[in-house]
Amino acid sequence: MGPIVRNVGVSPVGIRREYVMKLSSSQGFTIIELLAVIAVTAVLATILVQVGSQARRASDRSVSASHMREIGVALHLYANDHDGWLPETADRGPDYSWVYTLVPYLDGGAEVLVCPGDPRGDERRERRLSSYVVNEYLFQDAYGPFGQPLPSHRNLENLVAPSRTMALFIGADHLAPSVSNDHAHTRGWEGNWLAVIDAIQPDRFRSGTANHDHTDGSANYLYADGHVAAIDARELKRRIDAGENPARPPDETD
Repeated sequence: MGPIVRNVGVSPVGIRREYVMKLSSSQGFTIIELLAVIAVTAVLATILVQVGSQARRASDRSVSASHMREIGVALHLYANDHDGWLPETADRGPDYSWVYTLVPYLDGGAEVLVCPGDPRGDERRERRLSSYVVNEYLFQDAYGPFGQPLPSHRNLENLVAPSRTMALFIGADHLAPSVSNDHAHTRGWEGNWLAVIDAIQPDRFRSGTANHDHTDGSANYLYADGHVAAIDARELKRRIDAGENPARPPDETD
């Protein structure tokens, strides 16, 4: 004889349906719960991406500063061997470029000439070129309209304030991998931000893509005394717009 089903107001079919619904609700998620999980996951992913980007940017800035300091040491070693004179640029001829003449003084060899984050870094590395560009004030002699030589800043001993004299910049991303792009034409920077961003990358370390005038970020700068400093691109533009030329070596009146 089979089991007796008592009539308690619920049919056997209803009991099974209620049991399935309870089982489903205990083992799964509601739509609201799923949406909440997705939202939290998206927020966490965004935070992780931002943290990763910031960490990568900080690492690139640190490596770049290390490279630039090593270049600074090499410049002083070169100057010591040449009565205080700094190397020259490719304007005199490709073989005279500091990119080549300075390599024997670099502990890390030509590898330190490539800046982290340079989108054309691999090309420059393969061709033994540099992501960095020198200040023409210090590496090129200037001449007047009649060919007369102007006071030179190429000799470190002639600099009035080496700690305030810019020597090396991070070259602009768009510069072709060519030894002729080994220096920045800094004598025309006063009040001309377009000339600045045509030569250097003042926003090398930034979040996301560059804005239209490359002011959202910062870059490292090597000074003639060998120290490296980071400058915010907006601050550099402010100085340029005010008619200052930060690349011009200070004189006794500054």
